[in-house]
Amino acid sequence: MQINKIFSLIAAAALTISVSAQQSEHDNYIGVNFGGGLNSALYKPANGTQGLGFGFDAGLHYGHFFNKTVGLGVGLQFSWANAYATYNWNEVTTGLTRSDNPYVKSNLTTGFNDFVERQNIGYLSIPVEVLFRKTLNNRAAFIGGVGLALDIPLYGKYIAKSGSYSTTGVFPALGNYALSDMPEHGFSTYTTTQDAKWNNRAKVGGSVIADLGFRVAMNDNWGMYFGLYAGYGFTNLLDGAKTEEMLMINAANPAVIDYRGTFDSNETGKANLIRAGVKIAIDFGWGKKSDKVTKDQVLSELAAAQEKARLDSIASAEAQAKADSIAAAEAENARIAAAKAEQERIARERAAAENARIAAEKAAQEAEAARIAAEKARIAALKSQGETVTVHFDIAGADMHFRDGEQAVVDEICHVMAADPSMKIVITGHTDNTGNAEQNLRYFGMKRAESLRDYMVEKGVPAGQIRCESKGQLEPVADNATREGRAINRRANIRFE
Repeated sequence: MQINKIFSLIAAAALTISVSAQQSEHDNYIGVNFGGGLNSALYKPANGTQGLGFGFDAGLHYGHFFNKTVGLGVGLQFSWANAYATYNWNEVTTGLTRSDNPYVKSNLTTGFNDFVERQNIGYLSIPVEVLFRKTLNNRAAFIGGVGLALDIPLYGKYIAKSGSYSTTGVFPALGNYALSDMPEHGFSTYTTTQDAKWNNRAKVGGSVIADLGFRVAMNDNWGMYFGLYAGYGFTNLLDGAKTEEMLMINAANPAVIDYRGTFDSNETGKANLIRAGVKIAIDFGWGKKSDKVTKDQVLSELAAAQEKARLDSIASAEAQAKADSIAAAEAENARIAAAKAEQERIARERAAAENARIAAEKAAQEAEAARIAAEKARIAALKSQGETVTVHFDIAGADMHFRDGEQAVVDEICHVMAADPSMKIVITGHTDNTGNAEQNLRYFGMKRAESLRDYMVEKGVPAGQIRCESKGQLEPVADNATREGRAINRRANIRFE
């Protein structure tokens, strides 16, 4: 009676395992899923750089398997994508008129300063996939799929995250008076950051999709899925390139600036959805078709398995004893060999480390000697150059305009003087012959010398190493009768003492 009871318990356990084995192979699954990761749009702005963003997907899915391996899945999910564009550029629109004075033409300079725009995209996705399944055990199975998705855009918005954009009106000429040297003359400058709606209605598109993960059964019907997914939109999200610029004066009100985002302007005419990330899901499975297992079949198979296990156990014990003896001898030999090899390795590493340390010390000494020699040669070359650089200025102010190579030489002199307190220089300011000669000598020439001095002090040169003087218009180096000659004469020179 006791033996029969034991066999009955074993048979019941076997039947339970047989039923549980069906949990990872249902015919049908329905559930909810959520994914997150890279969810963005690929595009190429004409005047900026693009950055990818993150987003999420959430929705419902249904899958049907025709057999143990192949099935078909469909779904309905909402996706939220983000993309970024960074702009640093200016553009000029010429020939504009104002409604209050249509006879005077003007130019408009629009610019972006570290302007970062984020595009928010919300869309409905309908995926259709061919599913593949590989059962691992009675609780887990790999499930993957490849297919297509129909993407239906629902929402779009531009958000200015940082930076600014500005518009500046300039009159290039007024009658016979040239005003091109007078920026911002006659107009105001608008600087703002703001949001804007996505007016360029996106098109319905398609994507290639794929995912791979594994499902873990929680009981006979419910399961959890964990996996990775990816997708690429092979159709253009936009309806073509626009002709409008990102910033334009409003035609009805010149005081208003119309801001259009990246997808609503001539910045780009093509954008493709891209997504990749992690997906989790919970589902309900049902409808597994399996053969019935009789109690007698289970008992017969169980008895045969027990006898085979008894014989295998005897043979395994004998083989294990022999294997243990051989393994013990091999382990001792391996231990001795490993100890010897370890001693040899330590000796080699110590010798190599000592040689490397000696070589590194020698190399460091040689590098330091070479650096000191190069620094001395560079300082000697700068001192021997005499008048090293000429810095130019605008028509009436003290704003410096470095020409090709001039700023690099000035910065090099600053570096040397900051390291050598014995070096001293004289900065001489010069003007053209425009205006009063006395004022040019006492004011404008000296202001230009002091402007260059202030620049060098900001670069780390002590003010006590610099002396400023002015020659006014007394020492021209070009013809003051021409505009180009006057621009050359508006300068400051450096001379070593």
